[in-house]
Amino acid sequence: MAKVTGLFCVALTCVGLATSASAAKIMLAMTMVMNTVSQHILFSAVTEPLVERGHEVILLAPQHKVTKGLTEGAVTGKIFFKTTRTKEEMDEIASNLQSISLGFSQESFVEILGRISKIFPMTKEGCFRLFEDKETLNRLKEEQFDLIITLPICGCDALLAEYLGIPFIVVTPLRRGPSFNEDIFGIPAPSSYIPFNAMTTFSDQMTFSQRIANILIRYVTEPILKYFTQKGISQIQKDHNIRPDLTIDQIVGKAQLWLTQGDWSFEFAQPITPNYITIGGITVKPAKPLPKEMNDFVEGSGNHGIVIFTLGSVVSSLMNDELNENLATVFSELPQRVLWRLKGTRPRNLGNNTLVSDWLPQNDLLGHPKTKLMIYHGGANGINEIVTHGVPVLLMPLAGDQMGNAVRVQAKGMGFAIDKNTLTEESFREAVHEMLNNPKYTANAKKAAAIMKDQIVPVRDKVVYYIEHILKFGGDHLRTRALELNFIQRESIDVIAFLAALFVVFLLTIRWILLKCCGLCFCRQQKDARPKAD
Repeated sequence: MAKVTGLFCVALTCVGLATSASAAKIMLAMTMVMNTVSQHILFSAVTEPLVERGHEVILLAPQHKVTKGLTEGAVTGKIFFKTTRTKEEMDEIASNLQSISLGFSQESFVEILGRISKIFPMTKEGCFRLFEDKETLNRLKEEQFDLIITLPICGCDALLAEYLGIPFIVVTPLRRGPSFNEDIFGIPAPSSYIPFNAMTTFSDQMTFSQRIANILIRYVTEPILKYFTQKGISQIQKDHNIRPDLTIDQIVGKAQLWLTQGDWSFEFAQPITPNYITIGGITVKPAKPLPKEMNDFVEGSGNHGIVIFTLGSVVSSLMNDELNENLATVFSELPQRVLWRLKGTRPRNLGNNTLVSDWLPQNDLLGHPKTKLMIYHGGANGINEIVTHGVPVLLMPLAGDQMGNAVRVQAKGMGFAIDKNTLTEESFREAVHEMLNNPKYTANAKKAAAIMKDQIVPVRDKVVYYIEHILKFGGDHLRTRALELNFIQRESIDVIAFLAALFVVFLLTIRWILLKCCGLCFCRQQKDARPKAD
């Protein structure tokens, strides 16, 4: 009887799961005209398990958008809205991401500002085209979505969620950005030990001058960047009468969940709220066997093992022949074999121990037991793969959050960063030998991998659980009340000012009483000192 009852309970559970899995229609909103391949990979990792559970996931994107990295199993349907750009222009935008990444790492401040000024309009362009497309907006209303998943850049998708009257969640690669951070989401983030910009080299142990800079970044630089990122979006809000009583920040802050591609194995510890969920490692898949020719090359390295050099999915070359020759010379001297992802001119100094290819199965190589070192630019997905497989890493940051990733890797003792703009053959040689010959980097990398894998449930299951939890119950019970307070109230500045005023009044009252008492005593002494009449 007990056995039958147990089976019945299991059956009910399965029916319940199946019902839950087939209930929701989810929009994957990618309204920007440009996204990186790594962002598409992250989205795929989040939505694939939802599709496997039976949910509908519909991609919303501009016409001709390049979605390389988004897997077939990530969505069940697609909706494209009209745009003024041709397919050729969209292809060019996607291909230009490589030069943008390289440019940030070698240009002057003025040149970088020039590049940023060109990028800002593209972050919002898709939003304007979407809200001009009445046909698509009407279709989105008719579809009756249950939830939106988005990467918060300019606030467009949050505005769309408010326009459609449905909840939304945000997904970010590792840490915050100007358009979405702890302040907007109501999470305490003390500037004394939380570096607030992903592109700084600050750690959680900042000097006095760094803490000053961190405060200025948080309350001056970041708001300026956010202003230019969101500029014009408020006009869409006004034109469509979307919650005129709220600011764009307040609308973005209504996100039910914040799924961040970080993990405490390599992130700095900080305060969080129940709706802040780390999903580090979600893009990492089990390593597969290598292609035969590549496997023979790797196995031929013997006990020396291999070194991998790749700059991620966007940048396939440093576009500096002299630097490439220096790197090739150093590689040729190593007892290890080297696998180098490189497009373009092959260095003349290439050694027999170096295999150059325009594509490398990065995750599969990292999972191979003969891998001794990874040389990498520091992109979010690759960092998660590196940490998961426990491989020490020499970082060559180029742009974006890669500087912040390098700082975290160095703080955890898994590796350190080098500057490609000042790199010489000798300095590169010293860095590579330090990484290969000092066992502390491998030990710390293995420890980080063990921490990342020590989870109560697999990260894919965690993502599905939290998203389905929001679908069933909403997210209000997970949200901090800090979102209902303004800055003065949240930081208790009004309370401190009131108590300070009371203290001042108290001191003034005591002073007044003392002066009165002293005055009375003085008068009495004067009276007593007068000569008495005979």
